[in-house]
Amino acid sequence: MSTPAFSTRNLPGSDDILRAVLSNGPTLLARENPASPAVIFRGYIPGGSILMEPDQAGLAAFYAGMLMAGTKRLAFKDLHDKIESLGASLSIAAGSLTTSFSGQCLREDLPTLLNLLREIFTEPAFPEKQFKRIKAQTLTILDLQSQDTGYMASQAFDTLLYGNHPFALPEMGFSQTVEAFSIPDLQALHQRMLGPKGMVIAVVGGIAPEAALSELEKTFGDWQNPDQAEMPSIDDVPMPAQTLREHLPLEEKAQTDLMIGTLAPETMGPDYHASTLGDNILGRFGMAGRLGEVVREQAGLAYGIYSSIGTGLGPSAWRVIAGVNPDNLEKAIDLILAELRRFVNEPVSASELEDSRAQIIGRLPLSVESNSGVAQTLLSIQRYGLSLDYLRELPGLLQAISPEDILHSAQRYWHPDALVITSSGRAI
Repeated sequence: MSTPAFSTRNLPGSDDILRAVLSNGPTLLARENPASPAVIFRGYIPGGSILMEPDQAGLAAFYAGMLMAGTKRLAFKDLHDKIESLGASLSIAAGSLTTSFSGQCLREDLPTLLNLLREIFTEPAFPEKQFKRIKAQTLTILDLQSQDTGYMASQAFDTLLYGNHPFALPEMGFSQTVEAFSIPDLQALHQRMLGPKGMVIAVVGGIAPEAALSELEKTFGDWQNPDQAEMPSIDDVPMPAQTLREHLPLEEKAQTDLMIGTLAPETMGPDYHASTLGDNILGRFGMAGRLGEVVREQAGLAYGIYSSIGTGLGPSAWRVIAGVNPDNLEKAIDLILAELRRFVNEPVSASELEDSRAQIIGRLPLSVESNSGVAQTLLSIQRYGLSLDYLRELPGLLQAISPEDILHSAQRYWHPDALVITSSGRAI
């Protein structure tokens, strides 16, 4: 497979992206798509589950869900009828480090939707009826997750890898923490959760960047919250010093879910691009790379298998994820470990590297084909402090990576005798 040839000038860049900072803190990134009658915005505000104490696990996600339950002016039904009457969409969610939001509407409805977002952020009502409904839904989801082998293996993995770090806690919390949530908890959290400091919003579609900036200034330019919490520092997590293993039994399950992993390189750090190419070769390219070929196709030991590098600010994980027949669990682990040893002992071949590089570069135009894709890219550019020309520079960065670069990055992170291995399914 040869490296695709296309003009990077067609990708978003410094000549067609506006980046501006409002006096009260929010940052806007905007790019016009004249062919689109619609506008999409995506954004985030610093603050998520990282601000919660362990006995509040899940409160940030619950709070984000309650923001869409109504405002002091608009009851739940009125709020959602208003959004639907525009043919628009609006959503809010909280993760570990941010509260994210997104919306889509026609160009002429952008002022209305942004004003609704401002009202939701500043005047939530936290109605009791919706509080009870969302709590019941959350508890049902947590109960279902407790019987899901993939979720249980993942949660066990996070517990072993992160230890006492806040990232070990599930974003939805635990049944016992959710049961204890109250409306006063949400009201107290609201005082410090949202504000303009650190807010980032990307606006893409049928609106000129200068017009998007004007709308943002009108809606959020006077927003103040002196009680907005400062983000705490994010502690590092040490590499596993030895292999940590845990199996969570779930009887009467036809499949056992397996995770094997370690810490990932810093997102957009010095090892990131070499590791991304290596991960593509290890367990993503084609039918899931080397792991798919060896473990699933040749040995028949996995229903599905792939590898994945986590991204984000703070420590993330590099994992191999597989679904296996419970009777084949140990054989699958042994074969995966053998492939990982090969990965850290032998450079990838020139053809593997060229195929992987061509695939990643070839996907670039597709990743920004939609307004949503462009908006997500702009958020990443801001989050990781990248150049506005990052997408145009990326092919050159990838072309400079050698098999030895991939080998060295693999050796820094994968230590086959010191990994986290978790599984869930029938007892072993």
